[in-house]
Amino acid sequence: MGASAGGLEAFRQFIETIPYDSEMAYVIVQHLHPLHDTMLTELLSRVTKGFCCIC
Repeated sequence: MGASAGGLEAFRQFIETIPYDSEMAYVIVQHLHPLHDTMLTELLSRVTKGFCCIC
């Protein structure tokens, strides 16, 4: 799933619907300015019991 920086709310809504025991991996891609750091992992970790990481 991909979106620009304005897609955070859509990411949040999607993640909230995923059951903890789904045994699935999801890749979320956020388009950002190359000089800006992302806080996506921290923000999405607040709405899931699963594992979030930047790879």
